[in-house]
Amino acid sequence: MSVPIHLLPLSGVFSLAAALLYTATLARTTSTLDGPAKTTADCAPIAYVAVASMLLYYIFLFYQSATAFMEFSKAQRSYGEKKSDGQEKPNLSKIKYGSDNYNVHVMNRTVANYSEQIVPFLVSLFLCATFASVGKASKYGWMWVFFRSYYPVVFQKPFPSLFLSTMPAYVCVWKMLAEVVLAVARM
Repeated sequence: MSVPIHLLPLSGVFSLAAALLYTATLARTTSTLDGPAKTTADCAPIAYVAVASMLLYYIFLFYQSATAFMEFSKAQRSYGEKKSDGQEKPNLSKIKYGSDNYNVHVMNRTVANYSEQIVPFLVSLFLCATFASVGKASKYGWMWVFFRSYYPVVFQKPFPSLFLSTMPAYVCVWKMLAEVVLAVARM
């Protein structure tokens, strides 16, 4: 009996999701400073947020692979049932990197959008913790991770549902940047 290939990346998704939940649990035990970080210990809440954001990134990457493998398996089954119809034999590369499969497209856009947004997020997170407030950076950081977590779900809903993920996440970044500008202006 062979094990379906998509189970490997799916096991990664579940393992990483458990790690993210564990990280969030650990983060609850740290106290947050209502001011800029002065020591490395003050940065612990920010480290947890940064780790959680990276775990979510890898969850999306593993799910992207699992989706491609699942869709490839579906295409192979369909091909086996309809060989006489002149259907082209499924190609994993075409499914994974093409734009014909909607489910793969959803996960490709999820990963691409997350990749686009992680840099402004991390920069604003660390700037806010350094110049303004560790507590605010931590709060907005965890909110950002939450808002980004359901992006693939709302991507599949009718427009403008996607804004339920993207806009609140943008606001978190903008709030942290505003905190930085105000703190620096007061120096």
